[in-house]
Amino acid sequence: MKKIINYLNRSEEVVASMLLILASLLVFVQAVFRYQFNYSLAWAEEIAQMMIAWFIFIGSSIAVRENAHINMDALVTLISGKAKHILSIIVDLINITFCLIIVIAGIGMISSAIAMGARATSIRIPLYIPYASVPVGVFLMLIRYVYNVVIKIKDLMTGNIAENEVEE
Repeated sequence: MKKIINYLNRSEEVVASMLLILASLLVFVQAVFRYQFNYSLAWAEEIAQMMIAWFIFIGSSIAVRENAHINMDALVTLISGKAKHILSIIVDLINITFCLIIVIAGIGMISSAIAMGARATSIRIPLYIPYASVPVGVFLMLIRYVYNVVIKIKDLMTGNIAENEVEE
């Protein structure tokens, strides 16, 4: 399982980095063409938006891994040790529920786009491609949350919890 998670870590980092670099280059080239040559690349903005959407959702999975999502810690700071660990598991289970709902809704969104034959305006790419960023990225988040819960329950069962270990 550790090998799969390590592969997922590296894959997400590479894909997210490439998407951000390519989208940035595309926006830069578009700006140069627009302001230096008075010519607009109609397709550049649309592709950059699609790349950024994919970057955001893949980046969200990385943020779960790094525990970098915004959270409210008013209650968490008042408790410690085992109670803090249990609260962390409960929060992850709630996040898993939300991820499942979003993945299901995202699949529905893709199905609708396929059924309607929806395409992007200027480049005519099927819209299910950018729409897929939602369920794919959130599914990656779901994997992270499930992994976190498994590790936290394992730590709870083995008593492998430091007094101030859990940071939510």
